[in-house]
Amino acid sequence: MRYLLPAAALVAAVWSGASWPLWLPLLVLAAGRAGAGSRREPPRSGRWACTILATALAGGLGLLALEQGLAARLPASLNGETLAVRARVVDLVERQRRVRYDEPVNWQRLTLEVRLLEGRGRWPGRHRVRVSAWGPLPALGAGDRFEARVRLYFPHGWHNQTGPDTARRDLAERIDAVGVLAAVDGPVHADGGPHAFRERLADRLRARLAASPLGAAVVPALVTGDRRGLERPLKDLFRATGTAHLLAISGLHLTLVTGLLWWLGRGVLAPPLQWLWPASRRLTLAQLAWAPALVGALGYAALAGFSLPTRRALIMVAVLALCRLRRRWPAPFEGLALALLAVLLVDPLAALSTGLWLSFGAVAAILGLLEGGGRLPVMVALPLPMAVAGAALFGTWAWWSPLANLLLVPLFSALVVPAALLGALLDWTPALDAAATGVELAVALMEVMARWPAPGLPMASGMAALAVGGALLLGLSPAWPWPRRLLPLCLLPWWWPAATAPGPGQVDLIMFEVGQGQALALRTARHLVLYDLGPGWQGGSATGSVLVPWLRRHRLTPDLTLVSHGDGDHAGGLADLPDPGRLLSGEPDRVPGAEWCRAGQHWRFDGVDFRVLWPDRRPWTGNDASCVLRVDAGGASVLLTGDITTAVEYRLLGTVAPVTVLQLGHHGSASSSADAWVRSLQPRWALASVGYANRFGHPDAALVRRLEAAGVTVLRTDRAGMIVFRMGGPDNAALITKWRRDHERPWHRPARGQVW
Repeated sequence: MRYLLPAAALVAAVWSGASWPLWLPLLVLAAGRAGAGSRREPPRSGRWACTILATALAGGLGLLALEQGLAARLPASLNGETLAVRARVVDLVERQRRVRYDEPVNWQRLTLEVRLLEGRGRWPGRHRVRVSAWGPLPALGAGDRFEARVRLYFPHGWHNQTGPDTARRDLAERIDAVGVLAAVDGPVHADGGPHAFRERLADRLRARLAASPLGAAVVPALVTGDRRGLERPLKDLFRATGTAHLLAISGLHLTLVTGLLWWLGRGVLAPPLQWLWPASRRLTLAQLAWAPALVGALGYAALAGFSLPTRRALIMVAVLALCRLRRRWPAPFEGLALALLAVLLVDPLAALSTGLWLSFGAVAAILGLLEGGGRLPVMVALPLPMAVAGAALFGTWAWWSPLANLLLVPLFSALVVPAALLGALLDWTPALDAAATGVELAVALMEVMARWPAPGLPMASGMAALAVGGALLLGLSPAWPWPRRLLPLCLLPWWWPAATAPGPGQVDLIMFEVGQGQALALRTARHLVLYDLGPGWQGGSATGSVLVPWLRRHRLTPDLTLVSHGDGDHAGGLADLPDPGRLLSGEPDRVPGAEWCRAGQHWRFDGVDFRVLWPDRRPWTGNDASCVLRVDAGGASVLLTGDITTAVEYRLLGTVAPVTVLQLGHHGSASSSADAWVRSLQPRWALASVGYANRFGHPDAALVRRLEAAGVTVLRTDRAGMIVFRMGGPDNAALITKWRRDHERPWHRPARGQVW
């Protein structure tokens, strides 16, 4: 408890941003002293008082680190401004050939450490930023120093019920702004450094493994943390089989490498050392073996560039190893709590990183099984909790995921990783070829498994994953005070029914935050209609990252999908939607597999009416071909308009009855939502799906002022996050959930100096 309480208080402070973790330990101490005095017993020991005080101090440290991290982010006054900076590349550079404005151009993604050249008081200090570089800018490498002009934005991120929380990820990685590298001014100085060495080593490994494309992609990722060669299909295959954690240098690989070196050191290095150096005989062989093991772990972390996940895993392993070295091994859970506390004291914001908890879980599973003399060997028992962790973190699950881990974890641990490291350190081609062969075998096995039927299982998340993972570890442990037949009860949170669906005659309108695009869902008691699928980009889409995980979470499959028209910000995610049901669009020639969306089409699901009002049968194209959908549920109604302009609005004027909720056409641009149109519809709420600080200025400020003057409440995704309306209830009152207000975390606050 003396290590677990401070660690828990620090985590609670960072995640909540509240001061209660500081005061709760002091209240507990005061209550304990009061109880002891009332019973005429001696007060609690000084050790317990020190634990309580340490817990309060740890909570204060977490709160201070959180506030410092939030304060370091880009101020609102600099949002979108082009700044002159002195920059240094502090990570590997990702390079691709991408299409921009219908033309192929060079693209680079860089992580820079920048400092303003002018007006440093506006944003003092050095800051890590992530930028994209387009076009004919010079090819930059890790370690390069130069002066540049960058256009930066606040690290806003999307906030939905599902999908990545990039704002939290950026805060955990100390990314204070994102943006675009506009120009490089003056010469570029190559200063070298560990990241430049990693880049050279990764390029050399790829050249040596050119005959094995899979090996050339995976081996650099395992040796140097260079994931630039991993194409999307390969990453999707690892995720689908629940083995994506094998591609990250974190607790799993670092612990296994440390354990292998410890085993070799005990059997090979320690005996000659005791014979050559008599003073070392005071230590056991097991103690002497920790020295090469820790040196090897340090070297592996250096190869990975001491990235944040690697540093955390290294600290965790080092603390546990030093406990063993000094023969001061606390109880198993207390030792793991000590390791966690050490990581958090060095890097408090690591509590926000999912990688930390994956690393901690791997280390806990390995060391717990080793130290406790588990019921099964480590290589057999470990895949089960790792499969659950992969399902929770990556949102994918199949019944054969534990089997994939059972086969691939030993393969990577016993062959691929050791051979890759040996080949990289000794520049030995046969070892690299062996590692590449192991990778090819692993991919072949995954491809076979990926073709097996995988019935839909609920996505593991939150407490459900913790309950299942804990049950697996307890089931594999040698001692458990209660009957093991009770452990399956931990599966109940996983299979607990999803959130309550709307009742008959009711509809939930969900507008996802997908940046400068649009994606909506209309859910009735037993049916689902999707309207638009958000933007897509090279290597991903809003559908794949937000909408598909939401469908898995609620165990839903769309009956009907309407893509308003063919523009990429509305139809870009179609390829990532596994099953769209019946697919309709106002521009079926631009939406593969779609039928015509025509005025007059009508569906009735669970007492809710869906009716298409536009387009008519004339050959409309572009924004004016958008499919206009009206939804009526009880006394409430919704009108979804896609990107129609005022030309279509005037054609529909007088034919559309008033509505409760109006989706503003074309993201609230000045080319839509004419005054006569709004007066005719008399909406109570207006929705705009817009990107944060978008370059188009959507929604139009004059339009917003006119709507608010008319008594219409404007809700926009860049300020509210995901928006959920439940309409058609017996009292005819809409229940509204705004994700940034109702599910806010400290890192979702607006930029400093900006009020929403």
